Amino acid sequence: MESKRNITDLPLEILDLLFGYCGDSTNKVYLAVTHPYLVQGFVYHCRNSIEYLYFNAEISLSFWRTILPVCGSYIKGIVRCIANNIDDHAELSDLISLHCTKLEKIKLFFVMDDISWVKSLICQVQSTLRDIELKVLLNKMNSKMLHEFPELPLLERLCIFNIPVDNYYHIRKFENLVELQIGCSDIGIDIDILVLCAPLKKLRIMHLRDVRIIATEQNEVHLSVIPLEELLLSGCEILIEFPACFKLKTIDLMDNVEKNVGALEQLIFSQERSLESLSFERFLNNEIFIDIIQSFPKLRYLYLPVLNVKIDLEFVRQIVDILRGNGVTPKNPFVLKVNQYNRKYKHLLRWLKFISHPELIKRIVCSTPISRFLS
Repeated sequence: MESKRNITDLPLEILDLLFGYCGDSTNKVYLAVTHPYLVQGFVYHCRNSIEYLYFNAEISLSFWRTILPVCGSYIKGIVRCIANNIDDHAELSDLISLHCTKLEKIKLFFVMDDISWVKSLICQVQSTLRDIELKVLLNKMNSKMLHEFPELPLLERLCIFNIPVDNYYHIRKFENLVELQIGCSDIGIDIDILVLCAPLKKLRIMHLRDVRIIATEQNEVHLSVIPLEELLLSGCEILIEFPACFKLKTIDLMDNVEKNVGALEQLIFSQERSLESLSFERFLNNEIFIDIIQSFPKLRYLYLPVLNVKIDLEFVRQIVDILRGNGVTPKNPFVLKVNQYNRKYKHLLRWLKFISHPELIKRIVCSTPISRFLS
């Protein structure tokens, strides 16, 4: 009588197909960890394709001792939630640094305050690291880590959340940064972005969330010397006057402190004619709406969750005439994004039917704004 067969009796080629139906790498790991032979199947399946791994705390360290020596050279990014068991973290970071020789991205979430091993990991992979995300899920973070990091010559993207920034040099030393994101769970970090960013000549993208933007000293540093192309401010308090950024293409201003309205409008209208995309949550009257599309002839995207202008036929005609003068075409339309529940949106749709070239305005509706911070 022939013995019963199960999944562990299947050849690796068949296991390869089964792992293909598991979806993301996390599901594949959950299957592989159930049996040593399935570990072999996982390695066989991922040998040429695996690039990003999520290190789930529920998966034993012994599994990674088996997997990383075989797959580590293919891995370019890791995601890890840091909780308890410091010994496991230390050994795992040693395994990562030893076997993940092409590691470019590290994304860590902290639910503990002891991060002594993080420096060791980052120091050991500094020759390949291009992208770091560090997010503390605690209300307060006592440990300071940025000053522990080396200069990281290849680092292009740094995102930190709820991590103290007590010395700008700890960020300014990353001279090749292209993207910088700083945030906290409430307004508890003061940032002088003029001083912070002056040495970062390659910086193109800056996102700030729930920080207080201040001027710490009188100096001749101007943001215009930084070739920023994208600026996102969310939940911030702005205590400075923004200078012009000559290459700025995208401004995203959402959920900011109410008393900032004047500062936000000043920020918008002080920019050069290079602006292509604007997201602005404040109420705009007809005059300001017209000023925006007249001031920025390259503007092709405008997100106004609250559309509060008075919309009539003459106003819509004026908008379309300005857009035609700005070079807007049906193939390169002006995108207007508004909240789907705004009744003024229905007025816009109605009057567009009575004008020529309504196709110059592409309408997009949404229910809620989407945060792009630490995305």
